[in-house]
Amino acid sequence: MKSTAVFKIVSMIILCGFSFFRYMRRTGLFGGPGLIILSSHEGANYGRTDLSRARTLISLRRLDLIKHLEMFVSSLVRLLPPETSFVGCFAYRRSSGLDAQHPGNMPLYLSRIIHHRSAVREELNPDRVSAILGRCGLVVIDMKELNGLTYFHSRKRIN
Repeated sequence: MKSTAVFKIVSMIILCGFSFFRYMRRTGLFGGPGLIILSSHEGANYGRTDLSRARTLISLRRLDLIKHLEMFVSSLVRLLPPETSFVGCFAYRRSSGLDAQHPGNMPLYLSRIIHHRSAVREELNPDRVSAILGRCGLVVIDMKELNGLTYFHSRKRIN
Protein backbone atom coordinates (compact mmCIF):
# COMPACT_ATOMS: atom_id res chain seq x y z
CA MET A 1 0.00 0.00 0.00
CA LYS A 2 1.36 3.44 -0.91
CA SER A 3 2.35 5.78 1.89
CA THR A 4 -0.15 8.44 0.68
CA ALA A 5 -3.00 5.90 0.93
CA VAL A 6 -1.91 4.93 4.45
CA PHE A 7 -1.71 8.62 5.39
CA LYS A 8 -5.26 9.21 4.09
CA ILE A 9 -6.60 6.25 6.06
CA VAL A 10 -4.87 7.27 9.30
CA SER A 11 -5.97 10.91 8.86
CA MET A 12 -9.58 9.87 8.27
CA ILE A 13 -9.60 7.66 11.38
CA ILE A 14 -8.08 10.46 13.51
CA LEU A 15 -10.52 13.10 12.22
CA CYS A 16 -13.69 11.04 12.00
CA GLY A 17 -13.23 8.11 14.35
CA PHE A 18 -13.08 4.44 13.51
CA SER A 19 -16.86 3.90 13.28
CA PHE A 20 -17.27 6.78 10.81
CA PHE A 21 -14.29 5.47 8.81
CA ARG A 22 -15.88 1.99 8.68
CA TYR A 23 -19.16 3.50 7.51
CA MET A 24 -17.40 5.52 4.79
CA ARG A 25 -15.57 2.40 3.55
CA ARG A 26 -18.84 0.45 3.52
CA THR A 27 -20.58 3.10 1.41
CA GLY A 28 -17.64 3.32 -1.02
CA LEU A 29 -17.18 7.06 -0.48
CA PHE A 30 -13.75 6.94 1.13
CA GLY A 31 -10.71 8.08 -0.81
CA GLY A 32 -12.36 9.73 -3.80
CA PRO A 33 -11.48 13.18 -5.11
CA GLY A 34 -13.36 16.24 -3.87
CA LEU A 35 -13.69 15.07 -0.26
CA ILE A 36 -14.32 17.91 2.23
CA ILE A 37 -14.54 17.31 5.98
CA LEU A 38 -16.31 19.92 8.13
CA SER A 39 -14.77 19.70 11.59
CA SER A 40 -16.96 19.49 14.66
CA HIS A 41 -14.68 21.83 16.64
CA GLU A 42 -13.47 24.46 14.19
CA GLY A 43 -15.45 26.91 12.11
CA ALA A 44 -15.87 26.09 8.46
CA ASN A 45 -12.96 27.47 6.46
CA TYR A 46 -14.44 26.57 3.10
CA GLY A 47 -15.87 29.09 0.68
CA ARG A 48 -18.34 28.88 -2.18
CA THR A 49 -15.56 27.88 -4.62
CA ASP A 50 -14.36 25.01 -2.40
CA LEU A 51 -17.88 23.65 -1.89
CA SER A 52 -18.73 23.99 -5.59
CA ARG A 53 -15.92 21.48 -6.33
CA ALA A 54 -16.96 19.02 -3.61
CA ARG A 55 -17.99 15.48 -4.52
CA THR A 56 -18.43 14.34 -0.90
CA LEU A 57 -19.08 16.59 2.10
CA ILE A 58 -18.69 15.06 5.57
CA SER A 59 -20.06 16.83 8.62
CA LEU A 60 -18.33 15.62 11.79
CA ARG A 61 -20.73 17.63 13.95
CA ARG A 62 -23.58 15.41 15.10
CA LEU A 63 -26.87 16.68 13.69
CA ASP A 64 -28.59 16.42 17.08
CA LEU A 65 -26.14 19.02 18.45
CA ILE A 66 -26.90 21.65 15.77
CA LYS A 67 -29.40 24.21 17.03
CA HIS A 68 -30.83 25.38 13.67
CA LEU A 69 -30.39 22.12 11.78
CA GLU A 70 -32.61 22.76 8.78
CA MET A 71 -31.04 26.19 8.16
CA PHE A 72 -27.54 24.67 8.45
CA VAL A 73 -28.26 21.86 5.98
CA SER A 74 -30.14 24.02 3.46
CA SER A 75 -27.30 26.59 3.47
CA LEU A 76 -24.76 23.90 2.67
CA VAL A 77 -26.92 22.22 0.03
CA ARG A 78 -27.40 25.47 -1.89
CA LEU A 79 -23.61 25.71 -2.37
CA LEU A 80 -23.06 22.08 -3.43
CA PRO A 81 -23.16 20.89 -7.03
CA PRO A 82 -25.81 18.32 -8.04
CA GLU A 83 -25.13 14.70 -7.07
CA THR A 84 -22.73 15.66 -4.27
CA SER A 85 -22.84 13.24 -1.33
CA PHE A 86 -23.51 14.60 2.16
CA VAL A 87 -22.53 12.30 5.02
CA GLY A 88 -23.00 12.74 8.76
CA CYS A 89 -24.34 11.24 11.95
CA PHE A 90 -26.71 11.85 14.85
CA ALA A 91 -27.57 10.28 18.19
CA TYR A 92 -30.90 8.50 18.29
CA ARG A 93 -32.39 7.29 21.54
CA ARG A 94 -35.23 4.80 21.30
CA SER A 95 -36.49 5.41 24.85
CA SER A 96 -37.29 8.79 26.38
CA GLY A 97 -37.40 8.22 30.15
CA LEU A 98 -35.09 10.07 32.54
CA ASP A 99 -33.18 6.88 33.16
CA ALA A 100 -32.57 6.31 29.44
CA GLN A 101 -28.96 5.99 28.46
CA HIS A 102 -27.29 8.45 26.09
CA PRO A 103 -24.59 7.13 23.74
CA GLY A 104 -21.50 6.57 25.83
CA ASN A 105 -23.59 5.11 28.70
CA MET A 106 -24.26 8.54 30.21
CA PRO A 107 -27.71 9.06 31.78
CA LEU A 108 -29.92 11.25 29.60
CA TYR A 109 -30.55 13.91 32.27
CA LEU A 110 -26.78 14.30 32.81
CA SER A 111 -26.19 14.47 29.06
CA ARG A 112 -28.75 17.28 28.74
CA ILE A 113 -27.03 19.27 31.48
CA ILE A 114 -23.61 18.83 29.91
CA HIS A 115 -24.77 19.63 26.37
CA HIS A 116 -27.17 22.42 27.48
CA ARG A 117 -30.08 20.64 25.82
CA SER A 118 -33.62 21.49 26.78
CA ALA A 119 -35.91 18.69 27.89
CA VAL A 120 -38.60 19.94 25.47
CA ARG A 121 -36.30 19.93 22.45
CA GLU A 122 -37.54 17.53 19.80
CA GLU A 123 -35.17 14.58 19.44
CA LEU A 124 -33.97 13.32 16.07
CA ASN A 125 -34.81 9.92 14.69
CA PRO A 126 -34.17 8.39 11.25
CA ASP A 127 -37.58 9.45 9.87
CA ARG A 128 -37.21 13.04 11.07
CA VAL A 129 -33.66 13.32 9.69
CA SER A 130 -34.81 11.89 6.33
CA ALA A 131 -37.63 14.47 6.21
CA ILE A 132 -35.30 17.39 7.03
CA LEU A 133 -32.73 16.27 4.45
CA GLY A 134 -35.50 15.80 1.87
CA ARG A 135 -36.87 19.33 2.41
CA CYS A 136 -33.33 20.66 1.90
CA GLY A 137 -32.92 18.92 -1.48
CA LEU A 138 -31.14 15.72 -0.45
CA VAL A 139 -32.13 12.10 -1.03
CA VAL A 140 -31.15 9.63 1.68
CA ILE A 141 -29.21 6.72 0.20
CA ASP A 142 -28.38 4.83 3.39
CA MET A 143 -28.66 4.96 7.21
CA LYS A 144 -26.87 2.63 9.59
CA GLU A 145 -26.50 2.57 13.37
CA LEU A 146 -23.00 1.87 14.70
CA ASN A 147 -21.94 2.15 18.36
CA GLY A 148 -24.86 4.32 19.45
CA LEU A 149 -24.76 6.77 16.53
CA THR A 150 -26.79 6.68 13.33
CA TYR A 151 -24.71 7.44 10.22
CA PHE A 152 -26.32 8.58 6.98
CA HIS A 153 -25.33 8.99 3.36
CA SER A 154 -27.41 11.37 1.25
CA ARG A 155 -27.03 12.90 -2.20
CA LYS A 156 -28.08 16.24 -3.60
CA ARG A 157 -30.86 15.95 -6.14
CA ILE A 158 -30.37 17.07 -9.72
CA ASN A 159 -32.36 20.28 -10.12
